[in-house]
Amino acid sequence: MARISTMNITQRAIDAMLRQQAKVSDTQLQISTGRRVLTPSDDPASATRVLGLNRALETVQQYQSNIDRAKSRLETEEGVLEGATNLLQRVSELAVQGNNDTLSKSDTTAVAAEIHQLLDQLYSMANTQDSNGEYIFAGYQSGTKPFTNPAIGSYLYNGDLGQRQLQISPDRKVADGDNGFGLFVNVETSAFAKVTAVAVDVTDLTAIADGDITIDGGNGNGPVSIGALTAAATEAERLQQLADAVNGVKESTGVRATINASGALELSVVGGSGITVALGAGAAAKSGLTAGSEPTTTIPRNVFETLHQLATELENDRPVDRYIGDVHLALESVINTRTAVGGRLNSIDEQQEVNADLELSLESHKSQEEDLDFAEAIARFERQMTALQAAQQSYVKIKGLSLFDYM
Repeated sequence: MARISTMNITQRAIDAMLRQQAKVSDTQLQISTGRRVLTPSDDPASATRVLGLNRALETVQQYQSNIDRAKSRLETEEGVLEGATNLLQRVSELAVQGNNDTLSKSDTTAVAAEIHQLLDQLYSMANTQDSNGEYIFAGYQSGTKPFTNPAIGSYLYNGDLGQRQLQISPDRKVADGDNGFGLFVNVETSAFAKVTAVAVDVTDLTAIADGDITIDGGNGNGPVSIGALTAAATEAERLQQLADAVNGVKESTGVRATINASGALELSVVGGSGITVALGAGAAAKSGLTAGSEPTTTIPRNVFETLHQLATELENDRPVDRYIGDVHLALESVINTRTAVGGRLNSIDEQQEVNADLELSLESHKSQEEDLDFAEAIARFERQMTALQAAQQSYVKIKGLSLFDYM
């Protein structure tokens, strides 16, 4: 029979109690943290899955953070575009109102003054900053003021053509804004043609027959006679006759005649293919006009200069047919961009819901892997405590055994 020493008995008892205490301590820590897997050694397979789930959760949460940032900037932009839409609609109303021949110069000057105020407001809107102090219409140059006004009627764009993209899902990005070049600078204008005749210097002020002077405004109606002109007493009278005659058939040709500050006759048309003036035999000498054609052209112009030129023409009490169309096109540009922004906001709202569902699913799987079953853990804790107490009590009894008690 092997001899078991007192030291051996004591050491084995202490080791057993320490192991039981370690189990109690682990279970207590699980209950206090609510987690089943505290270290990879607790459940290596679950620990690996939890690490993967944590990485996936961090990625989804970053997507959600990007969405929040994009929404903030896009909502700011949408507010600006809504204001710009209302502003340009008002400018359009004022342009039509100011183009009325019955208005006096003081009336058109008053209209121009309101347009100048609206221009200043639009310029301020174009330089809007978001909550982080970044300019929303500067492209990648978000720290640079996008628009400056170095001289009266001159506006410069200092941003770039960039459009920042934010990742909102593994395979999807969304633009968090629009650069000011496409929105406010590179804006289409109405097809326009203008012919400036020399100041009427005729050698013959006698009557001009109907059909000797025709105007084709390129609107599909073909050449239209401006009618017969009676003999004129002076060159100034002949100039006015021509202007009145051209404007008399404006509804058919689309061509407007004005007498500029230099005393020259100007013919202009908005839309169509251009202006063609045809003269019969002897009409050139009697009218001072030159036969020829001028095609319409479309040149992009920034909306600030359009509004400035519109106001200037009204201050000078001149017709603004061309600018009415230009304002409509600028308004259309803003509305199109606003529609795109609304579409992006709807899109990221939907993606945000998808990401939230995915985040909830990942959290659920993570909970299944590492969260503690409290009922089972508490029952286990009670068993372990009972076992520990039994080990301690049995050790006391065994420790107290001695042969001297029986001598």
